[in-house]
Amino acid sequence: MTRLRKKILIKIAVFAAVELIIALLFLKFRPQDGVSVYASFRQEKWTFMSPSMFYLLFGPPVLILLPTLSDLSTIQKTLMFTLRMSLFVCIILALARPITVTEKRKVSISVLVDTSHSMAAEQLVETNKIINDLIKKSSGAGVHLNLIKFNSGASLIRHEKIKGELKLKKESVESTNIESAMNYALSLIPPGHDNRMVLISDGMETDGNSLSLAPELQAMSIPLYYHFPKAAPRPEVFISSFTMPHKVNVKQPFELTANIVSNVETSVNLYLYQGTSPEEMFRNDLDHSRTVQLKYGENIVTFKGQVNDLGIQAFKLTMNVEDKAKDTETKNNESWAVLLAKDKPRILYIEGNPGQGTYFKNALKATDLEVEMRSSHGFPASLTQMKRYSCIIQSDVPATYLSTQKMMILTQYVRGGGCYIMTGGENAFGSGGYYQTPIEKLLPVRFDLEKNRRQPSVALALVIDRSGSMMGDKMRLAKEAAVVTANMLGARDLLGVVAFDHTPKVVVELTYAANRSRIEQLIRKITADGGTEIVTAVEMANQMLCDARAKIKHMILLSDGQSGRDRLEDVLAEARQCGITISVIGVGSDVDKGMLELIKERGQGRSYYTTDPNELPRLFTKEASKVARPPLVDEPIKVKVVKAAQFLRGVDIEKAPFLLGYVPTKAKKKAEVILVSDVFNEPILARWNVGIGKAIAFTSDVKARWARHWLESWSGGFAKFWTNLIRDSIRLRKLEEYTMNIKSEGSRLHIAVDAVSNDSKWRNLYESKLSLEEFGGKKTRIFNLKQKAPGRYEVDFSLERHGSYLLTSKHYCSPEKLALAGIKCPGPDCSCPSKTLVGEAWGSTSFSYSKEIKKVQPDGEKCLKMPEVCSGLKLLMSLSDAAGGGALNAANMKKLFSKGDVVEKLHEDRWHYFFWPFLLLFIFDILIRRVRIFGFSDISVD
Repeated sequence: MTRLRKKILIKIAVFAAVELIIALLFLKFRPQDGVSVYASFRQEKWTFMSPSMFYLLFGPPVLILLPTLSDLSTIQKTLMFTLRMSLFVCIILALARPITVTEKRKVSISVLVDTSHSMAAEQLVETNKIINDLIKKSSGAGVHLNLIKFNSGASLIRHEKIKGELKLKKESVESTNIESAMNYALSLIPPGHDNRMVLISDGMETDGNSLSLAPELQAMSIPLYYHFPKAAPRPEVFISSFTMPHKVNVKQPFELTANIVSNVETSVNLYLYQGTSPEEMFRNDLDHSRTVQLKYGENIVTFKGQVNDLGIQAFKLTMNVEDKAKDTETKNNESWAVLLAKDKPRILYIEGNPGQGTYFKNALKATDLEVEMRSSHGFPASLTQMKRYSCIIQSDVPATYLSTQKMMILTQYVRGGGCYIMTGGENAFGSGGYYQTPIEKLLPVRFDLEKNRRQPSVALALVIDRSGSMMGDKMRLAKEAAVVTANMLGARDLLGVVAFDHTPKVVVELTYAANRSRIEQLIRKITADGGTEIVTAVEMANQMLCDARAKIKHMILLSDGQSGRDRLEDVLAEARQCGITISVIGVGSDVDKGMLELIKERGQGRSYYTTDPNELPRLFTKEASKVARPPLVDEPIKVKVVKAAQFLRGVDIEKAPFLLGYVPTKAKKKAEVILVSDVFNEPILARWNVGIGKAIAFTSDVKARWARHWLESWSGGFAKFWTNLIRDSIRLRKLEEYTMNIKSEGSRLHIAVDAVSNDSKWRNLYESKLSLEEFGGKKTRIFNLKQKAPGRYEVDFSLERHGSYLLTSKHYCSPEKLALAGIKCPGPDCSCPSKTLVGEAWGSTSFSYSKEIKKVQPDGEKCLKMPEVCSGLKLLMSLSDAAGGGALNAANMKKLFSKGDVVEKLHEDRWHYFFWPFLLLFIFDILIRRVRIFGFSDISVD
């Protein structure tokens, strides 16, 4: 055997031995199944995540078999082989992905701080000390801290960006929602932390239910620690509730109940007021004032009340604490209660001549209608006041008594289901100044009559002040009034316009009113400037009218200032000689009434005065209507029925006596004309629907001037005619009355209506609406009620502000609603052929002030000694007991910052630890192959 062959055999034997050793190690330790090694130098346990890589250890021993031509010594070759093997071992260990698992215990603390209205100043001082202490300790202990302030809502405070000490201030929000703050804190909890919660509050929760979150905190192992800042003694007296029945009978006494809570013993004076609007509250006659000695806790006080009117009625209770030092908060010393009084229909009759109104009033009262008569000054000013009445009847009231705002509110009243009737007279319809007003739009007749044989020709001159004091709204509205007046005239009437400052100027030469567009264009060009000179302007208008071929020559003078009177008497004498009459309109507080009254007297006209420029169009049209046409028909006429109506059944209208006159009008296109005059076929009675209400025009009167024979000779017919008309117009119908249940939690309301018919059956699949009307407010909110169970309709919403509210639900049988449920209309299961109002329900609620200022508790020292009498502290204790935790004392402060039980395992790769050994071994490997260290070895060549 040669030496070379012997050498090869030795290599093979060594290779086999190495491979066998590796195989035995694999069999015994099974590194391919996973292996963990404790690294003492790091005091870590290493785990190899890819142990299958250890199979690569069978590869490096192949190096033993590889031949070498190097003449290095055997020792150096052995060392070189060892280094090469070590390189491969480093690579294989790195590929086996060694990792270590370390454990970390991280703590997160959520601090919830109450800044609501109920937290007193001294409580916030104590709170700030606690917060700054927590911030300091958390930064030193490496604890994650979320600082959250809350009242009605919650927000995060970036405390780490604040330099110096944090100082939270009291906020004016009158609401405390601990549940909301806790939910917000839970959403901010970081993962992998041991979480704790601190609540700093007086516990006076007004919204939400924080106790409902206690089981969740317990399940998440989040202890809750609380701190109750001590408050100084805070005496408080407040009206907790003030209630009365939802529905009462008119003129029948009932009881109102007030619950007054006090944490001191003191004496208070109580005063009760009642009325129909916040502006009209008067002392309650039955039981106005009371002095009560309050004891600690709840005190029940009752009052007697009575309502004498229909519609919305309100009572206000005010409290005056005799010892002011015993009442910290005064906002809660007033409360309201509101209801809807329903009884037989109530009619408001507004009569321009009250002395002649008793005939009509007595005729209606005899038929069991409740009638209230007022003069022209008594027209209701608000929608709330109008809604007290089933119908409003207006007789002979000039437009000067109704502002545009009142007219708009009246339109709103009718659209909402009210009834409005205008009857005739010399101050009604067009002759009353209602031309082109909201009233004309509301009524089914128009007042711009075409010329007929009863109307004489008219020449009208408008003399308009355009001095500098007329700038702005006065000038704009004066021009508007002139345009409206021009539009009132017949096509063959004549119109001229003179504008004056210190000199007069003819703006429109006397021309036919048919040229309306040209006249309007010229009037619009008038501008205000200069002084005031009335006499020369009147003289110019005299010259314009004197030679006019017209039966009526009339001048309307508008001025807002004072002027000289030189030659005034001569100019007015010239007007009389030409047959010219003059009326005057004074606007503003500086007008020369003496001069204008003189012009009116000499000119045999009329005078009007106002300080509101918005009245100008109405005053002009009122005056123009008196001369542009004879607004009244003063001759006997019989009425004819041109359309049958339900209310005329039982009324023998053919036997009705003569009416002695009426106001001529013209029916609008969609108007329902019931009665007309037999001579000219002009409307006597016309009506139409406006929204869900009715507007009616009766162009004759209800007084002795024109209706004398109806009042005296028509036996029972007059009263029956009007009673039937009114009852038909207000749609008296027996509606089902349902029960309304109201649950309030602060500003949040839950309304449930049980719709049960008179025969005890559920009313299902109705279209149901709820209206929320604030007492004294202009806004009405409408909500849809949803059916949640048989006959039960519900809705939830929040009140927008403090106040007293009336709630009315209306329930309609609707084919559309039935169709959605698969019921075909018409059909056997369809209960209504068209949308029909079937039932109503009423209720009221009061949100006089927030619960925040209704809750009181004893001072801090007393609370800590007697927690059972302190509702806020009881809540905090209940929360901490349910979630685990306790008061934030010294012992619990240590627990708060102690290391937690939650362990977070961190996995870190350690393959890079083999990089430096590999690099060093690689350098040594290159060195050992390049540098001869241990001499030579023989190379055998066969």
